[in-house]
Amino acid sequence: MAKRPEGDLGAMAISKAKAAETMPFGKPAPVSAKSLTVKLDGDLYAELRTYCYEHERSTGTRLTHQQVMVEALKAYLAMR
Repeated sequence: MAKRPEGDLGAMAISKAKAAETMPFGKPAPVSAKSLTVKLDGDLYAELRTYCYEHERSTGTRLTHQQVMVEALKAYLAMR
């Protein structure tokens, strides 16, 4: 039998059965957040972009569209 060439990864190979049992990164964390897609008309989207831009310019901290929408939804639900 011929000697394996240098750099061969054959010694690191494992069987498919053993690989199926292995979880290389551990158990995934449970997902507590849900996704929501919101469709905005052009004018409302432009207003949201402008608001985020002006906030960043005046405070120096970035404010994402998602952060604005989450806070607005929380405020709306709290006042109901």
